[in-house]
Amino acid sequence: MSLTLGKEIAVSTSYIKSNPAVPIYRGEETFENLFGMIYHMEIGFYENENEKIKEYIIVDFKDYTLSQEDKKALLEKAREYCESKGKDLESNTEIFLLDNEEAESFVEKLFDNMKFIRGLTTKRG
Repeated sequence: MSLTLGKEIAVSTSYIKSNPAVPIYRGEETFENLFGMIYHMEIGFYENENEKIKEYIIVDFKDYTLSQEDKKALLEKAREYCESKGKDLESNTEIFLLDNEEAESFVEKLFDNMKFIRGLTTKRG
C-alpha cells in the first residue's frame, strides 16, 4: 500500500472549553466509592461561516474491565447529566466511554495542554 499526503485543509476552531468534571459514585459520595468521572468538553468551530458547537461527554471509569451492565449504568448517568444541563443528544452532543488507553492518553494530553494555555493567558494581567 502506498500512502500520499494530500493538500492542507483549513480547520477553524473558535474555542475548546472544558466544563467541571462530575464524579459518579457507587453508593455514598466517598473517594473509595468513586466509580467514574464525566468530562464535558465543548468545541466551537466554523461551518460555512456560521459558528457551531460540538459537545462531547466523556465517561472515564476506575475499573479496567466493566460488565455490560456497568457500562449501561455509566452511559445512563451521562444521559442524566446531559438532561440536567439541557444538552441536545440528537444533534450536537456525543457521549462515549473512555475505554481504551489511546483515547485516555489523548484526553489527558488535551486537558494538560488546556491547563498550560489557561495558565499562560491568566498570567498576562
